[in-house]
Amino acid sequence: MRWILRVPVVWVCLLFSEQNGAAANGGISLGQTRVIFSAADKAQTVKVKNTDGQTYLIQSKVLPASGKSGGTPFIVIPPLFALHAESQQLLRIVSQGGEFPSDRESLFYLEVLAIPTLAGKEKAAVQVSMGLRFVLKMFYRPAGLNVAPAACRLQMLAHPDGVRIKNPTPYYQTLGRLVVNNTSVNLHISPSMLAPLSEQIYSLGGRATRAEWQTLTDYGDLSALCQQIVSPIQEKP
Repeated sequence: MRWILRVPVVWVCLLFSEQNGAAANGGISLGQTRVIFSAADKAQTVKVKNTDGQTYLIQSKVLPASGKSGGTPFIVIPPLFALHAESQQLLRIVSQGGEFPSDRESLFYLEVLAIPTLAGKEKAAVQVSMGLRFVLKMFYRPAGLNVAPAACRLQMLAHPDGVRIKNPTPYYQTLGRLVVNNTSVNLHISPSMLAPLSEQIYSLGGRATRAEWQTLTDYGDLSALCQQIVSPIQEKP
């Protein structure tokens, strides 16, 4: 069956917590908040559930790290389908091959759009439908990475205005909690994700001396608590 989307849609981008549980809004929910795609995997699945009383059209695709439309070596099956009231469907993410860095993870995003359908007299009237947009981080993990994605491998280095956090691992590390000098850092404002083999400066209005943190695991849970006296090594001017 061919679906033609003709209804004007106002998109609501869902800013849900990445920590644990499912991503949900209204009657539509996803079974997880992130996707780990290992090199040995032929496919990964994500469950979409509709607990609402109406049917939604679900459209899904994998986006590049920029978050903008563009080609990626992944397809989602089915890419477009009707999800009826009180039902669920598995999205199957399939790799089509491609070249990836072998020494670190690669980042993609899974975009899932949910568009409520119109019935009866609503179809004949001019309608503006409120669509939902879910965006999940998707990490491609190459074979042969010889270290585990341990949260406590992050390094806290002194900086005149705060702390410089270095990620020496080949994994994307997402901070779920960061406390510096007994003050919580707002990770909704400050960057929470550190790319592999990268670093990020967190400006705090003064030099950091002590830090504690937790990152998000592959399942969206908080890791074990890590604590560290901030190294006196300073950022070069």
